[in-house]
Amino acid sequence: MCHEATSVGFGVGKGTVTLKDFGHVDAIVSFGHNPGTKHPRMMSTLHDAERRGVPIIVFNPLKERVLERFAAPQDPIEMVTLSSTRIASAYHQVRVGGDLAALKGIMKAVFTLDAESLIGEEPGVLDRAFISEHTTGIDASRLISKRPPGMK
Repeated sequence: MCHEATSVGFGVGKGTVTLKDFGHVDAIVSFGHNPGTKHPRMMSTLHDAERRGVPIIVFNPLKERVLERFAAPQDPIEMVTLSSTRIASAYHQVRVGGDLAALKGIMKAVFTLDAESLIGEEPGVLDRAFISEHTTGIDASRLISKRPPGMK
């Protein structure tokens, strides 16, 4: 994959996951990723994940047909029957640049659920130990998720 986005956005000049990691996930969220045209090797991995029941949520301005349905060339049944597998559980065709707005909305919803959970004397929906050990900037993220669209 092209890692310009990870090097600029996260300060890491390469991907931080491997295709093998996809075998251990509970969900996959894809932003602006075009595996059918740019990363066809990943299609088999997404196909396998979908077959295991992993939800795959796509946010992309480009409606890539292969993310809707995919016939795996390694799957003899799909090849003989001319059938295919649905890949994206949900496909959100956002405007160009709309992925940031979608992320802010998701962040706002998660932070709201967490705050409501804490009021109800539950432990919250966020894994605070993981966040404390492995991340920085969550307070800034909370502020960013509250800003109106277009405001930096």
